[in-house]
Amino acid sequence: MDFLVALGIIRERINKELQNKLKENGIGINCGHIWIISLVYLNDGKIEIKELVRQLEKKKSTVTEMINTLEKNGFLVKYQSTEDKRVYFVETTAKANEMKPLILDIIKGIKNRLLKSFLEEEQEVLNSYLERMVNNI
Repeated sequence: MDFLVALGIIRERINKELQNKLKENGIGINCGHIWIISLVYLNDGKIEIKELVRQLEKKKSTVTEMINTLEKNGFLVKYQSTEDKRVYFVETTAKANEMKPLILDIIKGIKNRLLKSFLEEEQEVLNSYLERMVNNI
């Protein structure tokens, strides 16, 4: 199988499984929003919007729309920096923090399923190949 086709299939299957798990667990967000929430979690519950845009490699307007949805659904709050009025942050709410173990467990479960037939050193090599591909494009 061509590796680009395989990458597309993997992406679709990850999104489908994520969506199913989020729905099963009554988490009111879709699979696209999970990446924003997980990045905020990985940054101790607070991140500059500009940094989210950079890490997600999406247009600012797309990220802003996703943040607005997450804010409307009670997962994030958006606020302006007190030091620099041009800078905006998002922070997790009590609702998002309460769901953090479940959301991270869902992500971990999918990751474990993807890598279950790989030895630890194979996982490290795969990760290094994927990082190189990301840097190549």
